[in-house]
Amino acid sequence: MIVRSATQADHAALADLWFDSWMSIGIANETDLTREEVRARFYTEAATRWDLYTADDGGRLAGLLALVPGESRIDQIFVDPAGKVKGVGRLLMAHAKQCLPDGIVLVTHTDNKRARAFYAHHGFTLDRTEDDPVHRRQKCHYVWRPED
Repeated sequence: MIVRSATQADHAALADLWFDSWMSIGIANETDLTREEVRARFYTEAATRWDLYTADDGGRLAGLLALVPGESRIDQIFVDPAGKVKGVGRLLMAHAKQCLPDGIVLVTHTDNKRARAFYAHHGFTLDRTEDDPVHRRQKCHYVWRPED
C-alpha cells in the first residue's frame, strides 16, 4: 500500500469513500450532508483548497487525506470502512506529518470517539472544544507539534 497524490480520476471514488466512512461512524444526524452534497463539496474543495492524497492498495482506494497546507491543517482523513484496523489511517497520518512537519491542527466531533483515540495515539492533544450549532454537536480542536 502506498500514499500518493490523488488524481481527478480518483475523485468520485474518494467522495464516496468519505461519505461511506462518515456514515459508518454512527453519529450522523439530519444536519449532515447527503451523498450528493458531499460529492459537490468534495469537487469544490479538491479544486480550490486541498492537497489531496489517497492510500492506494494495489488500485483499490483505501483512504483519503485532504490537507490545507497554508493553515497546517488536516481537513479530512478517512479510511474505507472495510480497511479499518489495517494500518491505512496510520499510513495517512505519517504522510500528513511528513507534509506538515512543523505542526498540524484538525477538528473532529466530540462523539467521534474512535477518531479522537486515533489522534491521541498519534500525539495530538486536545486544544479546546466548542459548540457547532450548525450540526448540533460539539467540536474538538486538536494540535500536533513535533517533539523538540
